[in-house]
Order: sequence, then C-alpha cells, then structure tokens
Amino acid sequence: MHIVMLSDWETRGGAAVAASRLAAGLAAAGARVTRLVVFPDHQPHPWRTEYLGAPWFPLRRASRRVAPLAARATLDRLARPAAEAALERALLRLRPDVVHLHNLHGGSGAGWSPRLLAVAGRHAPVVWTLHDMWPLTGRCVYSYACERFVTGCNAACPTARAYPALPPRLVGPAWEERRALVAAAPRLAAVTPSRWMAALARRGLWAGRRVEHIPNGLPLDQWRPLPRAAARRALGLPASGPVALLAMPDLRDPRKGANLLPALGATLPPGLTLLAMGAGRPPPRTPGVRVVALGFVAAPQRQATIYSAADLLIHAAPQDNAPLTVQEALACGTPVVALPVGGLPELVRPDETGWLAATPDAASLAASVAEALAAIAAGADLRAPCRAVAENEYRLELMVERHLALYREISDA
Repeated sequence: MHIVMLSDWETRGGAAVAASRLAAGLAAAGARVTRLVVFPDHQPHPWRTEYLGAPWFPLRRASRRVAPLAARATLDRLARPAAEAALERALLRLRPDVVHLHNLHGGSGAGWSPRLLAVAGRHAPVVWTLHDMWPLTGRCVYSYACERFVTGCNAACPTARAYPALPPRLVGPAWEERRALVAAAPRLAAVTPSRWMAALARRGLWAGRRVEHIPNGLPLDQWRPLPRAAARRALGLPASGPVALLAMPDLRDPRKGANLLPALGATLPPGLTLLAMGAGRPPPRTPGVRVVALGFVAAPQRQATIYSAADLLIHAAPQDNAPLTVQEALACGTPVVALPVGGLPELVRPDETGWLAATPDAASLAASVAEALAAIAAGADLRAPCRAVAENEYRLELMVERHLALYREISDA
C-alpha cells in the first residue's frame, strides 16, 4: 500500500511529530510512505520526502512577515492555484492508494488551503487527521468558548487576528468553503486523537461523515521509565526532594499555558525543583523554588531522562487535543497535573495517571499541583499505572494497525 501524507512541517511541532511517528510505523509495517511537505528537515527517514511548494516561496514568505494582514491573505489566495497544480502533478505521478492529510495551515504562505482536499479526493480516498480544530472552523485552531463553528463562523470571530490570522470579512467564506469541500469529498474519513475532538467534528462540519477516534502512538522503547536516581544524577539534580516538570515547545506560548505560569509559580511550595523544558525564558523564580532551565530538547533519550527524573508533569494548556508531552510523560511513568479541558480528561485519570484541576484556571491548577505533591510525599506512586496505560493504549504498533485497517476499509468502499 502506498500512502501519501501531506503535512506543512515534516518533523517540527506536535502534529508533525505525530505524523512522523505514524509514517515511521507504517514503513516498518511494510507500507510505502511518501510525504509532501512545505518545510522539510533534510534528514534521512524511513519515508520518502518531497517538497511541495514553489521556487519563489522563500521570497514570498519573507514579504509576508512585513505585509498587513489583508495583504498576507491576498498573497496566500493568489498562491493557491500553483499549490493545487503542484499537488495534482505529484499525485498523478505517485498514484497513491490513500492520501492522508495532517496539518495544512502552516503552509498557507505556500498556497496550502483546505482546497487541497478536493485535489487529493480526485486521486484516492482521503483521511484527514484533526490535530486541532482548523479543519472544522473558519480559521482558528481552537475555538475555546466560541460555538460559531457549529452554525457558521463569521466576521464576528473573536480571535481573527490570532494564529492563523485571517481578516474578519474572510472568516465566514472560509467556513463555507470548508463545509462545501467536506460535503463534496467522495471518499473521506477523519481521524481524531481524542474523543473530545471527534465529538466536536460530529457536531460541526463533519456531521454525517466518518470520524474515527485513533489515539496517537509513540515508540515505547524510546519513551520508557528510567531509574529515577540515575535520571536525576544525569541532570545534576538532588536525589531526594520533589521535582516537577513543565514541558512545552515554547515556554512563552499562551496556547500552552504560558499566561498561567506566573500565577502558578507564585504558589509553588518551597523545596520544589521545577524543570522547564522548552525554548524561551522559564517562569519567574519563586523564593525557595529551584528553577532549572533545560531549553528545547529534541532527543528522545534526553526527554525520557527528564520525564523520569520528575515526580509529575504540569500541563497548563487552557485548551488541547491530545498533547504528546502528556503521552510521553505517562510512557515514562510520570503522572500529570492538567486542566480539565479538551482531550486532557481522557489522558489524565484521577488515581491512575494523575490529577485534574477542578476548574480551568491558575488557582485550581495550583491547588491540584499541591494536592499531587502532598500525595506523592505521602507515598502515592502512579508510575506503574501510567506506564500500563501507555502500553495498553498508546503503542505505535496499535496506532499503525488501526490506520491500516481504516485505509483498507475506505479503499474498498
């Protein structure tokens, strides 16, 4: 079976990492995988990568950075025909059995848009993984409290200038375009890493279409529990005392909870060591709390060491689908404290894999962190249950089996 995957980035960001793990697992299972991307990483992989952009894209990308929002939107729309033609040529040549779409919105400057769905559908059955809400809204990746994605996004969009920004007058037409594209696709299925996202899709533009819940998988031989004492020695940490971890690609990203970190940091108990894994400045220092800035960490072995050294992971995102950092922590036997939002309650299960805050705010998150640290100090040990959940539900091989079964079903339909 030949699967052609489209994703804006090849390996950067959670959606691209999840797609890469699936691609590697499919290749290991004997499938042929070709990835079409806007931002290749130029590294060797078990799949074949092709750049799907335009020769003048770097120049256009530079001009977009200084252009007003309306001008950027115009440039993006003008680039669409070339991107669609490039995909048409690629699929005619590659002759895939299935086209699998992942995140597209990062490629808007190269002309990538939801209209690539129609191009792909002319050549093969299409699977689209909903890594966020962008495929079912007028423009946003998460709608938070806004429900317009159900009845129709419009110019009243409350976050039109947030990434991926769009002039308000274009939000309604963008939602209508997605509605028409999804309705017209001949053989189409959505995959959602969380049941929460599946429910949103069925309420909105994907009502009446096939929506499959398939959790993200990860290679458990890489993300695995390591002896805590050895992990702490490797990081230069004290052998005893509580250690908590913040892990996000960018510690300044409000969508991952950066806005909550100052209030959270002010409530952390003295004697705690707080590891901050991610780019950017760590949270403000609190008296009595040692903050260790680890920077951005990409190597799986290093990540597994960091997860294993911590007593718990603090996940502060105010909305999220099925964050890989949470799955990776659980695979390393590290329980999680998180807000009760999005797909987090499916991952963070009280008395099994962690602690959920009562309400989605900094005060409640801080209270849950305090509760977790007190329980751990009193002898609570969730490491074995965390690893068991990862082995039972998040094995990469299980993710691959479920995708291959879906590919075969929609190909035979």
